[in-house]
Amino acid sequence: MKKLFLFFIDGIGLCQKESPVSHLFTKITGKKLIAGNQPDFFDSGVICSADATLDVPGIPQSATGQATIFTGINASEYLGYHLTALPNEKLVELIEKQSLMKSLAARGISVTSANMYSNEFFQKRAARRRNAFPVSTLTIKASGVPFRYFSDYQQNRAVFADITNRLIRERGYDIEEISPEVAAGNLLNIMKETQFVFFEYFITDLYGHKRDKLFIASCVDILNRFTETIWAGIDKEASILIISDHGNAEDLSTGDHTSNDVPAILLTKNRKESRSFADSIHSLVDIYPWVLEYFS
Repeated sequence: MKKLFLFFIDGIGLCQKESPVSHLFTKITGKKLIAGNQPDFFDSGVICSADATLDVPGIPQSATGQATIFTGINASEYLGYHLTALPNEKLVELIEKQSLMKSLAARGISVTSANMYSNEFFQKRAARRRNAFPVSTLTIKASGVPFRYFSDYQQNRAVFADITNRLIRERGYDIEEISPEVAAGNLLNIMKETQFVFFEYFITDLYGHKRDKLFIASCVDILNRFTETIWAGIDKEASILIISDHGNAEDLSTGDHTSNDVPAILLTKNRKESRSFADSIHSLVDIYPWVLEYFS
């Protein structure tokens, strides 16, 4: 049975020169995330270059970039500008209508998110007048599948947003810090049960804005260990799709987003899938239809 892990990593672009981000996934790919002659094939997949500007003037932003990935609609063109942070009413309606997870579920594909949420997360945001939920949360909600909470984590079937639980411990929650390898085991447990698994990691964007090279290097180590463990443990018919929404952490000369293309990486044991991905992916708009085709 075909399975796909869609790993969304916020705020990483293809590097113009050596940086901590250029060393992401090098143990698996044998490549560095340097802008150049993409697509770049390796034994277990391909690295493609995806345009995040979406033919709209200005610097790419999170709300429109993520909405584009998860609806297949050029959200920046749809609004006429790049929208930062949280989706506005028009984007919320678009996500509710045709989010990727909703579309897959309608086709009979089992879908879920691995992200662990807290009741506090929803309580604080539900009280606000305007939408206070990110694209990822709205995408999960639109699909109708349940969110994962601490009870799921206790059954080794959830992963917190920073992978290791360090951030949630700093907020006062009584939860142990874990290794990326243990977190990867939790995600693999979820993949055993579900065809499409989504996970969002936003810490790279957070520390990219702070221009914190040491924390970005720590993120790279965590992401590498997490992904390497998953890749070593998934079924032979399963693939991993890694995508970002805009550049940021790859260029610490600025605390702003960048207009760099983002890496779109497919890890797969099927060479035909690598070729299909390379032929299909040119911008963020192309992720949605490729995933639907993957499961067709």
